[in-house]
Amino acid sequence: MPKRSPTVVRTDVLVVGGGPAGSTAARLLARDHEVAILEEHRTPGEPLQCAGLVTQRGVPMFARESVLGEVRGAKLHSPLGFTLTLEARSIRAYVLDRAHFDRVMFHKAVDAGAVPRLGSSARHIRDTGSEVHTDVRTDHLSEEFVSRVVIGADGYKSICRKSSHLAAPKHMLTGIQVDLKGVEIDPEFVELFLGRDVAPGFFAWAIPAGDLVRVGLCTWDAADLPAIYLKRLLTRPQFRHARRVSTTSGKIPIGPGRSAVSGRILLVGDAACHAKPLSGGGVYTGVRGAELCAEAVSEYFESHRISSLGSYDRLWKEEFGKELSRAFRIRKIFLALTDKKIDKALRIFSEPDVRRLLEQRGDIDYPSSLSSTVLKLAPRLAQFSPQIIESFL
Repeated sequence: MPKRSPTVVRTDVLVVGGGPAGSTAARLLARDHEVAILEEHRTPGEPLQCAGLVTQRGVPMFARESVLGEVRGAKLHSPLGFTLTLEARSIRAYVLDRAHFDRVMFHKAVDAGAVPRLGSSARHIRDTGSEVHTDVRTDHLSEEFVSRVVIGADGYKSICRKSSHLAAPKHMLTGIQVDLKGVEIDPEFVELFLGRDVAPGFFAWAIPAGDLVRVGLCTWDAADLPAIYLKRLLTRPQFRHARRVSTTSGKIPIGPGRSAVSGRILLVGDAACHAKPLSGGGVYTGVRGAELCAEAVSEYFESHRISSLGSYDRLWKEEFGKELSRAFRIRKIFLALTDKKIDKALRIFSEPDVRRLLEQRGDIDYPSSLSSTVLKLAPRLAQFSPQIIESFL
């Protein structure tokens, strides 16, 4: 029998990926345009691949039913045993039920008019210059979507990024996390564990999440697999007798290229490498980037000028591009620190004036914004990198 040709589906916008970024772009554009949204899994939000710590600005009001807890402080544990405690007067972040959050965001996009395609993945994307052809596989069904624009929200493995030949991430973090029961932890504080033997290239965490505690870590350029470091972390007294409920793993691309636009293909979220270099968090930058992406696409539909899509690069760079760049420079300084220097840096941060500044004005989404002020309060930090003064003063 002759091979059947794939069904052709035409739409204004094809969004590849049904996470928070993709769902946000689809929701905003579906109000006035034909939008289809592909989600490779049968259920949005699964499998879980996120610690779920997000600032208020990253969680729309309609999705706050997914909040499990509120965090106002952090305890940073140095490799040599010193602990820096930062305690703000107000709530600094939400702890989310990420699976529920993702479902709420996805269904809100569908309610706005986006056509869902669950269990569907993009296999090949070709931008002809006048339209984009995307080969889509759903079970045993093949479809060809023809759209005026493709928005790639398909995570760290992004086929959209590969098809558009946009830059790969500068660093790819590899992470693993477990949900534990039976851990005693202050419900308003996250705990962070630093050190080359703890989580080389990044850090480990313990996050209160309702009746569970999420314990995990990310590594980069490490000698062993993340699971080896996690096994070691879980031997600490506070975790030793806990019961493991679930385990998840994933990767986080950090360090974006100069552009997230190639012709008619635009990238958002992890596909655009927009996760924050110092925390690995990507919900806020993903959601905000998707809003800006939708703005640029709407401008294109109104003006019919393909150059309008390029305005997305200007928008995300103005909004958080400078922060990502500065934070990545700070990350490179962090990577060069020995355990002894990490301990020494935390002790400097604990000095009253510096600690007070961090508690009152610290911002998880824009952590580098205080770098010059912190250096003026604690010039001894310059000893950790000769370039730090030139970069941030």
